[in-house]
Amino acid sequence: MDGAVGERGRERVVHATVLVDEREPVEGGADDSHLEVVAATGPVLDVDRRRAGESSLQQLTDGRRVHAAMVVTRRYAGPVRLFRSLIVFKLGFWTGLLGSAALLKRVLPSSGDADSDEVALVAIFEGIELENRAKAFRGGSMFTWFGGIAVDLRNATLAPDARLTLNTLWGGIAIRVPPDWHVESTAKALGGGVAVKPPQVEVPDAPRLQIDGFALLGGIAVGSKSPDAEPATG
Repeated sequence: MDGAVGERGRERVVHATVLVDEREPVEGGADDSHLEVVAATGPVLDVDRRRAGESSLQQLTDGRRVHAAMVVTRRYAGPVRLFRSLIVFKLGFWTGLLGSAALLKRVLPSSGDADSDEVALVAIFEGIELENRAKAFRGGSMFTWFGGIAVDLRNATLAPDARLTLNTLWGGIAIRVPPDWHVESTAKALGGGVAVKPPQVEVPDAPRLQIDGFALLGGIAVGSKSPDAEPATG
């Protein structure tokens, strides 16, 4: 400890911190500024434990929620994409269909009235009702697409070799004729139906009406019975 202890005003002072034990001397210039003071360990309260547990549980729960959301998203990703594709397809289909309907209405205008001897009726996304009273009805054509045509010929006079061409696509055509007309039909149907009923009364040398055409997912009906006629009761 030479030089470690000095005298100042009859008081001994220590120039630097040293060990009291001479067997373990240290340098007088040692610096302990790198050391940090740490508070003594105390008891952990139950409240702190509970908070710590809740925090851990919350982290675990959040992690599970994220994982569950990912699983659900992956599980329904395919159906959601399919549903969106169907919606887009339907919108495109109906948009194209309406556009085609508007174009057909311009290309195929409807013509014919109550006094016309020949008609060319076209019903696209609409309905047409006509009561014809022609003096020499020669026939004509009728076409429906997502529409309907109802024509009453019971007050019309039929011309020789009269012919009606009826075509319907997702629609319907109904023709009413007098009971003394003779109606022949070669109309065909696919995914629909054609109903041509014979007259109620067979008349010799009766006026003859020829029906031809095609019904695709639609219907054609020709008859002499009134649509509002009531069945006979006995």
